[in-house]
Amino acid sequence: MVTIREIAQKAGVSIGTVDRALHNRGRVSKATQERISRIIAECRYKPNVFASHLSLAKQYTFAVLTPEPEQDGRYWELPMRGIRKAADELKPYPIRIWPVHYDKYSEASFFRAGEKILKSRSEVDGLVIAPVLSAASETFVRRIPPALPYVFIDSYVPDTSCLSRIAQNPYRSGALGARLMDLLVGGMGTVAVCRMVPRDYHIDDRVNGFTEALRFRKDVEIVSFEADRKTDEAVFYHLAERILAERPSCNGIFVPNSLGHQVAQLLKERVQPGRIHLIGYDLVEPNLPFLKEGWIRFLISQRPDVQGYQGIQLLVQHLLLKNPVPAEMNLPIDIVTAENLDEHVETGPQERSDRPADARAARPSGRRAVRK
Repeated sequence: MVTIREIAQKAGVSIGTVDRALHNRGRVSKATQERISRIIAECRYKPNVFASHLSLAKQYTFAVLTPEPEQDGRYWELPMRGIRKAADELKPYPIRIWPVHYDKYSEASFFRAGEKILKSRSEVDGLVIAPVLSAASETFVRRIPPALPYVFIDSYVPDTSCLSRIAQNPYRSGALGARLMDLLVGGMGTVAVCRMVPRDYHIDDRVNGFTEALRFRKDVEIVSFEADRKTDEAVFYHLAERILAERPSCNGIFVPNSLGHQVAQLLKERVQPGRIHLIGYDLVEPNLPFLKEGWIRFLISQRPDVQGYQGIQLLVQHLLLKNPVPAEMNLPIDIVTAENLDEHVETGPQERSDRPADARAARPSGRRAVRK
């Protein structure tokens, strides 16, 4: 079906002019009105009720509070991709998206970003938040005015008044990871779980789901290893070194975030293929070659682009169209392997960027990273 934008292009006028002609608002010359009406008739255009509501709305601003896009193997580019898609679809209408980013490993950075939004409260109508710094997010959420609706993506803060929460069910995805690991290790051996500090609820739920699902396997020992990303850019690479040194009989590693490629790089350098089974998360570029080569056996995808897209759409539904929205949206748990990877990255919702993966990025460079 033809869109208002296509009608505007055919008529040689702006989208705003077509909108005024359709709804009899503002001055449109008789000749322009007739030209637009003729094109509408020829194209059999039918007005979109959704668009009609938006065209009548005031200017709305939706702030988006997420980590810096390049962090975690460029994971945070993926929800921003979905947010940009939603913004592009809403471009003809009075909606502005305001991205505000913070350093995922710095509470001070998070508070600065949050303060920027709160200082502009009179101009912000809705908020999409990725609250991966749990403690800082709890403090920030308590300061959000009651009249400002906000949607959580990727992670969550419990016992809040969020409009909606969009994510994978983290406990179930962790339990699924455990089932896959059980198949790989044959129900016996030592499985290491990599954890990051500072903690966030979402990752904790994944780890809890994983450990609980394997708790009844008496021949499987689960050991937890923690590291602090603040002090080490290649944190999981060095954590994998610790695992090999302290648990040389380890035959499985579970990475509940997007940094599986760092562990895979170490395994590729030090371990015989197939001896240690690695399960990770997310279709970030650095993970993909290791999945193809078999160093990562499974990746669990949580569709971050869909999360970002739906976050904006729920605010539109709530604020502009006055429609009820679900308190929680649990996205499917996708299992990605070397065999079905191409379908996910080429035709699925998470399309690959044109920038090639650099497997060497996981290696420690010997230089201290420059932090923003």
